[in-house]
Amino acid sequence: MGLMLLKVIHLILCILVVGGVLLMHQKSEGLSGIMGSSSYSSRGAKGMDEGMRRLITWFGAGLIGMAILLDVIDRGF
Repeated sequence: MGLMLLKVIHLILCILVVGGVLLMHQKSEGLSGIMGSSSYSSRGAKGMDEGMRRLITWFGAGLIGMAILLDVIDRGF
């Protein structure tokens, strides 16, 4: 039961990391970035991107930790 719960948490972390990376704003906006036009307000979007980056970093760290924990449990140490 406990191992199954850890695997479900691991799966949720995987989905959150992938989804978060896909939702992040791209730094290179192509020609629209060169011309100076932007589809978002600079202050609000930058703050949101910074928060999203931090959140994805924590989710990624949790994902790595969970993978190590599952490996240790699987090997029986």
